Formats: sequence, structure tokens, C-alpha cells
Amino acid sequence: MRVLFLFVAMFLSLVSYSQSYNYAIFCKDTLTSKYMGGRAYIDNGDKKAAEFIRSELKKNNVSLLGEDGFQSVPLKVNNILEADLCVGIKNRKLELGKEFLVLGASPSCDLILKNEKAKVISTKAELEKLKPNKLKDKVLIFNLGELENYDAIRFLRTLKEESNTPKLAIIQGQDKLQYYTGRNVMSFPVVQLRDKIFSKKINRLKLSIKSEFHENYASQNVWARVEGTKYKDSCFAFVCHYDHLGKIGSVHFPGANDNASAVAVLLDLAKYYAKNPAEHSVVFMFVTGEEIGLVGSTFAAENPLVDLSKMKFLFNLDMVGTGSTGVAVINGKKEPEAGELLQQINKENHWFSKVVLGEESCNSDHCPFVQKGVPAHFLFTYGCEYNEYHTVYDDGVELSFTKHIDFCNLLKEFIKRY
Repeated sequence: MRVLFLFVAMFLSLVSYSQSYNYAIFCKDTLTSKYMGGRAYIDNGDKKAAEFIRSELKKNNVSLLGEDGFQSVPLKVNNILEADLCVGIKNRKLELGKEFLVLGASPSCDLILKNEKAKVISTKAELEKLKPNKLKDKVLIFNLGELENYDAIRFLRTLKEESNTPKLAIIQGQDKLQYYTGRNVMSFPVVQLRDKIFSKKINRLKLSIKSEFHENYASQNVWARVEGTKYKDSCFAFVCHYDHLGKIGSVHFPGANDNASAVAVLLDLAKYYAKNPAEHSVVFMFVTGEEIGLVGSTFAAENPLVDLSKMKFLFNLDMVGTGSTGVAVINGKKEPEAGELLQQINKENHWFSKVVLGEESCNSDHCPFVQKGVPAHFLFTYGCEYNEYHTVYDDGVELSFTKHIDFCNLLKEFIKRY
């Protein structure tokens, strides 16, 4: 009889694990579909994603907070609606998303260049020598190599005075083009090229961009809670952003690992706790506007729907669809007791090859809560099985949720023992 009991228990456990994994894959596939439009601020992509999240919470009997789960969040965003680029004397049209992109803060323009001499920057030393007051109406070409994409974009964003701004900036030589949305509008367009097409002279270039700036776009966070069995007022909290980069024309950015993966994990955890409540309440926050500057999480921390002083601990999850190499814990050294508990739990169960405690950082959605005094970690998984980020290739086809069950178990065990 005891053997039969153990067999039944093992069978039910396997069934439960399979259901959890399949549910996460379902959520990821839905959120990355073309219907969602990249989960940003064109064609109501953010609203479609938020509605899906809310409907899943309702279906799984998770209590909603706010206005039927929603918390209205105003934000500023510049949407690139269309972008076309032709180069060379043969007027070759480049493929959007794969051969070229434009920076999300680019303005509308119709620009034709013929036999235009450009100023070329290939090193950090050359970048440091640039004098903004001498760039008016210039064409700038940044060659990536020693110079990184971040260096070029950071410099270009400092050129705010229209009287000193260039005519066009080109960043070329990036293997996989990464898109960045715009919270504001620059006074000149920025083009990103996969290949190094131009040297010192642009024989011919035709660029067309149609953009639309929203001063007060109405987006939303989604809040939910599973009440604790013993300590109802005290809670653990999870936060992740559900927004991504949207789309340009018919080209959309699916955002599977960033961050449909974490949304899937949180929905799976919410489903679990609705059936198996913890002693403490568990709060779930799905926030908007991360890609344009932590807008949703900042709004949530400034206008919380629960008492932040009653949060025992908060986990921010972002890009958690892998795990073959391990788990990174940002703020792990800032909150060492919690970090060491994660390591101890993993050591006992051998779920991950390592759990690495990182330094303090304010680079993701945990930050606004930390600034309010909430103890928090930012967790992401990593592994060579999937490395797409901010590209059209982050479609999730090969995102296998390698360690989904183990990752969820690590978090569940933490909540039991902390």
C-alpha cells in the first residue's frame, strides 16, 4: 500500500509539473503572437496584453486589486509607425528589423542625400573629441567595434539643442539590430545598420520615417493578490514588466524572453498560490512602461495598492526563460540574508548549477520599490540556449523554459522559509 501511495504521489507530481510547464508555454506563445503587436503603444498592444493577463488571473481565481485589476498609468511615448531606407545608386531597399532600424526617438522625416560627405567616428577617443556646437547639419557615421552602440546612442541623446544638431546620424556594424523605444522625440533621425555600408561619403540615401508622439498615453499596470492563511496583512510581492517594443509597420518585436517569460512565470505562480495559499499574502504586479524608463513600476511604487511597509520581500523577474548556466540575483549582496537563503535552497535541491549574488543595481523594476525601503532582489536566468534581446528574433520559437519548474520551486521554497 505504501509503495502504491508513493507511486500515485509521484505520478500526480509529474502531472502537476507538466501542467505548469505547458501553461507557461501557452502564456509565452499568446503574448508573443502578432495579435499582441509587440505589447507596446501601437494598435493597443499594451492593452491587449494587460487584458490577457487579467483574464488569466480571473480564470485562475486570483483576486484582483485596483479597478478590476487595472491601475491607470500615464506615459509619454514616441511611436515609429513606418520606416523605409534605400541606399546606393541602385536604390536598394533594406529590410526593416534585419538590415536596418531607426532609433525610437527619431522624428518623422523624408530625407534624400546624394554625394554627402560624412563625419566618421570609430573610437571612443574620437567620440570624446566631438564638439556639439560644430555638428549642425552634419551627417555622422559611427562605426561599431571599439565604439559600442550604447556609447553612440548616449552621445546622440545629449544633442538636444536643435541649433546644434546634425542632419542625420548613422550607427553601423551591429551584428543583430537592437531596437530602443523613445520616451521623447529627438530633432534628427538616427539609423542603425547591420552592415558597414558607408565610409566617408554617402553616394545616395533615401530615408522615410513616420512617427507619432503621445504626450499623455493611457496605459495600465495589472495588480492581483492571493490572501495568506495566517498573515493576511503581510505579503511577499512579485513584479515583472509585460510591455515590449511594439512594432514598426508590419514588423513586430515579439519579446519572448524580454519579458513574456517572466509574465508566464508570474501567472503560473499566481495560479499555484490560488490553489495553495501561503501563510503570508502574495501580491503580483504586472507593470507597463519598463522599456521607456521604469514608468509603470515607478508609478506603482508611488501609488501602491498595498502597504509597502508590510512587504516582507519583493522579487523582480526579467528574462527568465533559460537557466542552463544558472540564476543571477541582482541586489543579492545588498540583501545577503535573502541571497544566501536562495543559495542554500539551491544547494539542497541541486536545481541550478549556481545562484550568483550580484551587486546593488537600479536597472530594473525592483528599483522604485527599493527606493521606498522595500527589500528586493532582481532575478534573471541565463544560458547559451537562447540569447535574443530587443531584436525581431526574440520570437520564443526556441525559448524552451529550460528550468521553469526548478525556478518556480526555488521561489516557492523561499516564501516558505524566509
